[in-house]
Parts: sequence; C-alpha cells; structure tokens
Amino acid sequence: MSYTNAQPAPMGQYPAPYLPPKSFMTTWLLSLLLGGLGVDRFYLGKVGTGILKLITFGGFGIWSLIDLIIILSGGMTDKFRRPLEGYAQHKKLAWIISIALIAIGAVIGISTGVSAGKAVDQAVTDAPSLLEEPTIKPSASTAPTEQAAVEEEEPAVEEPAEVAWQEVITLDGKTDKASKVFELTGGEARMTYSFKGGEDMSLGAIYLLTEGTDLMKDGGLPEAMIDGPVSEETALHKSAGKYFLDVNAANFDGWTITIEEKR
Repeated sequence: MSYTNAQPAPMGQYPAPYLPPKSFMTTWLLSLLLGGLGVDRFYLGKVGTGILKLITFGGFGIWSLIDLIIILSGGMTDKFRRPLEGYAQHKKLAWIISIALIAIGAVIGISTGVSAGKAVDQAVTDAPSLLEEPTIKPSASTAPTEQAAVEEEEPAVEEPAEVAWQEVITLDGKTDKASKVFELTGGEARMTYSFKGGEDMSLGAIYLLTEGTDLMKDGGLPEAMIDGPVSEETALHKSAGKYFLDVNAANFDGWTITIEEKR
C-alpha cells in the first residue's frame, strides 16, 4: 500500500475566504488619522484607489470625509467585498471619538480665527490716522472781527449717502475652483449660493479665506457644506481685509456663489 504526501499550498494561493477579514477598528483609525494619504484603502487591499487618494491628498479632504462616514456607517468592505470585522462591537465608541475630535478641531479653528480678527482690529485702532487734519488755533494777533467770523462759520453737514447692497464678486463652475482676491470693508455682508444637480453622492464646501491662506497647509472652516441641490443665503461676519473664495465640489451639474456688501 502506498501513501501520497499532500503538500499544503502556499499562503498566497489560498482563495479569498481563507484570508482573515480586515479589522473595523484598524480601518477606522487609519481613515481618521491618515485618510488623506490613502492608508486606509491600502490596508483594505484597494491599491488603485489608495494611490489616487494619496496623490489628491484625500480628494482635497472631501474623499477622506466621505470614506470616514462610510466606515462609521458600516458600509465599507475589503477588496473581496467582505464586511469589516468588529463593526457591531466598536461602532458606538468610534462614532463618539470621531465626533469629539471633529468638534475639538472646529473649536480650535474658530478660536484661531477670532484671535486673528481681534489682532487686526487692534492694529487698525492703534495706528495713527493719516487723514486727520491738525487743529489750527487762532493767534493772539487775530482781529476780533476775524475771530467772530470764524466762530460764526459752521461746517457744512453732508447728508449720508444711501446704503445698498453692492456685488463684490460672483464665482461659478462645476467642480473645484478658487476666485481672485477681493476686498471687504468690514460692513454688513452676505453670501448667496446655488448648487444644481448632485442628487446622488454629491458633496461641496465653500471656504472664504484671507489672502495668503493655503487650505491644504493651514486648514479652515467652510462657510457652508452642501450635499445636494440647494439655493440659500447666509450672513458673513468678516473683518476688513482681502479674501478669496475656495470651492470644493463633486458630482454637481453647476454652482454659482455671489458675495455682496452694504456700501
């Protein structure tokens, strides 16, 4: 009687069901901390989309946010379309930590913006006015009749000009786009925006940034987040200075943004 010694196949030749499933906790942490580099997709075996996510810096942040939401919602799978292991046990903790980190980041961003605005206002207040005319005191040798004429002369009162909304800038497009630099005087301002189409997996963000800001390096809070067709208006509270619009948009038919100021 003869026996055949069966040799086990190498690990790389096992079909997908024999490979261990990917961990939900590992995928969530990689997406939260390194999602902009595509590390979460590399971990799931999705090398192609991982490279694309890496070279676009997480789709300028939008793709990273979408992936994080999909992971937290339990919709993310590995390259074999298998669900992530441990989602039911850890989803509540992951949601709480993610929301807390996002809230802390928003508070820090708002505090930084408020501090910068106060510093600019203080610098403007402390600067000497170059337009102020010096007060001329009459000399002792001035004749009484001339002094009386000066005292009786009253300055002309100019009626204030009518204040109305004036367009500062209008920007439109379909995908990501940035505007040229424009100036706000610090008065009452508003922004109207309209996004068309985009009923399916659309996402947009409108940033109003000070001149010289690099959104990828410095970060910033959007004035509005859009996830479908919308046409709305919102007030702007900005100090006097130079700004520009930076719009991120995906899967919309078109959009238009207008900023106006009362002058």
